[in-house]
Amino acid sequence: MLMAKGNVHDGVSREMLYAAGGVTAAGSTLSFVRNRALLPRMLSVSLSLAAGAHLRVACNDAGGRVLSTADEYAAAGFGDAGSVEVVGCDVCDRDTYCYAPGTASASMESGVCVCVCGSGGYGEACVPVGAPTLPPATGTASSVFVRENVTVRSVFVVPAGASEVTLRHVVLDGVSPVLYVPWMARDGVRIVVQNVSLRNGAVLYVMGGGGLHGAVAAGSNEGGPVELSVCDVEALNGVLVLTGTFPAGSVLTVTDSLLVAARP
Repeated sequence: MLMAKGNVHDGVSREMLYAAGGVTAAGSTLSFVRNRALLPRMLSVSLSLAAGAHLRVACNDAGGRVLSTADEYAAAGFGDAGSVEVVGCDVCDRDTYCYAPGTASASMESGVCVCVCGSGGYGEACVPVGAPTLPPATGTASSVFVRENVTVRSVFVVPAGASEVTLRHVVLDGVSPVLYVPWMARDGVRIVVQNVSLRNGAVLYVMGGGGLHGAVAAGSNEGGPVELSVCDVEALNGVLVLTGTFPAGSVLTVTDSLLVAARP
C-alpha cells in the first residue's frame, strides 16, 4: 500500500508527486487523503492499475480547490477518471483513511476519520510499524556518512552535523535505523539510498522535524532543504517510512524500486 495523507506541498516548479517513468500497481491500494498542493495539478504520474489494485482519494485540495469528482481528480493528474474511487470528505472509509490489514474499525469523530488499530497496527493510520525509539545523538564527526557493501543487523546512528548520508549496496536485515534530519547539517542534507534491500521486517525511517512525539532535545525543524534519492530499493516485507516536517525546497525521488508485501 502507498498512503499519502495530510501532506502540504507549496512548490510551484513541480507537482507534489512526480514520476519520470510509468508506475504499475498490482494487488495494492494507493490512497491519497487530505493533501494540499499549491498547483492545480497534484500528480505527474503515468499510472497503471493491474489486477486487484485500487486508487482511492478523499478530500484533497489542488490549486485552492477541494477535488470532489473523478473528473476533477483526472484533471489534477490522477489518471483515467474511470479508475479513481472518490470518497467524500464527510465519509470515514477504512480502506481509504487507514491501513486496512492493521485496522479494527474506523469512525468519524469531530469531523476527523479515526482509525482504531487492531493487532499489528500502529499510529493514526494503523500502519504495520510503530514509531521508533530515537538513539542518543553522537558527537560531530565527518560531514559524510557512508555504509556500503555490508549487511546491517544492528542499528547505526548518523553523527550530528552530517551533510551527506549514503547507503549503497546495503542489506538491512530485521533492523530499524532512523535517519533523523534535524540532527544533520543546518545548510542542507543529501541522502542517497541506492541498491538497498529491506528484509525480515526491516524498516528504514527518514524523519523530519516533529516526527517523534515527546522527543527531548531532538533538534530544530529549521534548516536547509533535504534531497532524498531512493533508487533500486527492494523491500520484501520491509517498510520505508517518511514522516515529520521537511524544510522548504526538499525533494524526494524514487526510481526503479520494488516493494513487496508477502501474503500471510
